[in-house]
Amino acid sequence: MRLALAFAAFAVTAAQAAPLEDTRAFDRAFAASFYTFDACGDAKGGLLFRKALEARFAQCGFSDAARAAHKRRNASQTKMSRQRIQKMIDDTGGMPARAPGMDITCRQREAEPDYVAAREKLERFSQGTLKPNEVLPGACDADVIAP
Repeated sequence: MRLALAFAAFAVTAAQAAPLEDTRAFDRAFAASFYTFDACGDAKGGLLFRKALEARFAQCGFSDAARAAHKRRNASQTKMSRQRIQKMIDDTGGMPARAPGMDITCRQREAEPDYVAAREKLERFSQGTLKPNEVLPGACDADVIAP
């Protein structure tokens, strides 16, 4: 009986917790995904990452206002990133071997163990064998959201 009362008190306290407001880690992860994946020609990886990120975001207790602002920022970031990538393609005559600011080539980056592991997780997520929090295990209020 005591355990049931303690659980009920915990459930009431948890339900009363203030919703999360700070979406910056999710916003940064969304923006970085274009550079990490798309700018090097891995548009599928970028799309999968953003889908996993969106699904992970949906699992978090953000307020309605925070969710709406995050959605608006994502739409703006998508438009801006696509324009920048298209300009990069136009300027170089195709996908660059090295994205601006990278110290290694895109192919070298894609061969790194952390990139390979992240892509494998994203593929498994797309197949339904991994849940969003298994792909992006960080806490909803973490400073950084990464696979």
